[in-house]
Amino acid sequence: MLNRLRQHHLAISTLLIALEELCQDQQPDMAKLNVVRRELTRASRARSAYLNATIYPQLMHSCPPDKRMALEKLKSEGLIMLVRSGDHIRHWTPRQIQADWRGYCRASATARADMRARIDREAQLLYPLLKQHAPAHRAESGAI
Repeated sequence: MLNRLRQHHLAISTLLIALEELCQDQQPDMAKLNVVRRELTRASRARSAYLNATIYPQLMHSCPPDKRMALEKLKSEGLIMLVRSGDHIRHWTPRQIQADWRGYCRASATARADMRARIDREAQLLYPLLKQHAPAHRAESGAI
């Protein structure tokens, strides 16, 4: 589980860098921008789905109560970020991006910073819990 979550984080981080690089241009390359935005949305949704379907349920049953509260908070923050992300995507349509490229890049910088902070919070809380959970999970499944 830990390796898969790290892969999700790496995919998102790589796409955030690509988006940041596109925002260095004087004019938008809408073809590239649309691809990166679409892939970033997919990667973020895949990570969220994995967290909600696999990580949170597994850890909720195996971690101490104080960590469960932190997991619940992380989960609820994820829902808030999902709404913000949807708002950002709805506001910054291709037409709006072309009309206000610099404004989009500023908004994108804020959204990228938020996403990076979110990944950092997930890593700080979830990686140690998943490392602790992994030996028990392997033992239960009969893996060595």
